[in-house]
Amino acid sequence: FIRFLTELIDKFKNNRELLQKEGTSILRKLCTILDAEKVFRRMSVILCQQEDYVFSSIMVQTANFMLLTADELYALRMLLKNFWNDPKARDFFTSLFQSWCYNPVAVFSLCLLAQAYELSAELVAQFAYLEISVPFLVQAERLVQLIESPVFAHIRMQLLEPRTFPYLHKSLYGLLMLLPQSSAYQLL
Repeated sequence: FIRFLTELIDKFKNNRELLQKEGTSILRKLCTILDAEKVFRRMSVILCQQEDYVFSSIMVQTANFMLLTADELYALRMLLKNFWNDPKARDFFTSLFQSWCYNPVAVFSLCLLAQAYELSAELVAQFAYLEISVPFLVQAERLVQLIESPVFAHIRMQLLEPRTFPYLHKSLYGLLMLLPQSSAYQLL
């Protein structure tokens, strides 16, 4: 399994077109055949060992979008949402966090999913020191669209309690300040 996944990631690294066109479907199928949590944990370890940080960022972006949207990964989303109550969830979060750090928007969305709002607020404050590139803005805008989806319904409900979730407000306002005034800006 480890060897296969390592070789698959190397194949994606050497053939970015394959990653772009078929990467998500290949990984989704792999997650249905094998244990999705093990696939994500191992993929995270492999990506942390990569020397090509640009590739790692692209791979994390792909895996993160899949984590947030794929029906097959619903159990993983539920595990992460239980971050504060389940040591296994915290361990899984930590294993992903290491490689998700290669992609700022992905690590921010991981924190939102796990309801680690104090950490997400710290991250968004650090974004001000990054070069805000077009790919970053596209990913951020895509995340804002996902915040309107059922995956992040818990966030929208928690926005009704600003005193209970001040770091959530700080996180989303921070993201808002980074976005140009587009449709995503108005949505957020």
